[in-house]
Amino acid sequence: MKSAVLLRECENLTRRCGIDIRYTQGGPSGLCTVHGEQVMFIDRTLDDDDKLTVYARELSRLDLDSMYLVPALRKLLAVNGPESEW
Repeated sequence: MKSAVLLRECENLTRRCGIDIRYTQGGPSGLCTVHGEQVMFIDRTLDDDDKLTVYARELSRLDLDSMYLVPALRKLLAVNGPESEW
């Protein structure tokens, strides 16, 4: 699956989890809590592969067992999951 398609799948999953996505200019990227709400910050200057790395790192920490994920996304999250040597 191409990076751009997988990136859209990550964005869709993030929103389905009720997490707001904010693209920023520079600065750190990752999931954090702002005023009690989870927010995914993504540096828009990163290339698609680096954005995927951020999404995979952060989404793999969430309980997604009850959610449908396309196989390529499930594989990406498993590779970057808590059991991996990230």
